[in-house]
Amino acid sequence: MKQKQETVSLAWCDNGNVDGMFMLGVTDVLLQSGIKFESTIRSGGNQIARQRDRLINHWYDSNKSEWLLWVDSDVVINPEIFMKLWQVKDKWSKPMITGVYFTSDNPEEPLMIPMPTIFKFANEDGRVFSKRIHPMPKDQLIQVDAAGMGLILMHRSVVKKIRDDKGDIRLFAEQGKADSFVGEDIYFFAICHQVKIPLWCHTGALAPHMKRFSFDVHYYNAIFGSKKNGNDTSVAEESGKES
Repeated sequence: MKQKQETVSLAWCDNGNVDGMFMLGVTDVLLQSGIKFESTIRSGGNQIARQRDRLINHWYDSNKSEWLLWVDSDVVINPEIFMKLWQVKDKWSKPMITGVYFTSDNPEEPLMIPMPTIFKFANEDGRVFSKRIHPMPKDQLIQVDAAGMGLILMHRSVVKKIRDDKGDIRLFAEQGKADSFVGEDIYFFAICHQVKIPLWCHTGALAPHMKRFSFDVHYYNAIFGSKKNGNDTSVAEESGKES
C-alpha cells in the first residue's frame, strides 16, 4: 500500500509588499517541488510579532496541514532548498528544521557583515542571551537553539506541545530594551527551548536574503582592496580614473 504523503502549507508575513525574487521562489516551490501544498497563508500588517502570532494560531486552529513552511517575504527559496528541509524532517525527532540565510549585526554601516541567522543560547553572569553560530559547518545537519523565522519547516506538534505545557500563551513577542532586547523570533525559540522542542539546521539549505545596502567604495574595496591582492585599489588611484 502506498504511504500517504504528509501535507504542508506555506506561510509568510508582509506589510503589503514582497520582494519579486521571493515571489518567484515561492511560485517555483509550489509548482516544481513535487510536493502537494495544501494552502498558502499570509499575515499582513506592520507589527511583525503580532503577525507571526496570528499566523501560527490560524494555521494550528484552522488549517489541517501537518507541516508549515515559514518564509520571510524577502528570503528567496527554490525547490532544492525546500527539499533539503523536507527530506530530513521527522515529526518525532526533528519537528522543526531551519535553513540558513544571512543578516547583519551592523545594518546601518556602509558595509554590512553577513552572519548566519542561527544561534545557541548562552549564560553569562546569570543573563541568558543568544549567540550566533559562526563559523558554521558546511552542508551538515546540526542542532541549534534558535534561528530567524525566515526559513523554517515546522510540524503542528510544536504548537500542541507548547499549549499542553504552557496553555494558550502568546508565541511571538518582543521583550526588554537596549542590550536586553529580545526579538519575536528568539522569544519563540526560547519557549521551544523551555519545553524541550528540538530545532535542527541544515547548513546546506542556503537562501539569499534581499536587503538594501549602499553600493559604495566600502563594497568596492571589500572586493578589490589591497588586503586581497596587495595593490592600492582606492577609487582615487590614477589607473582607475576616468579621463
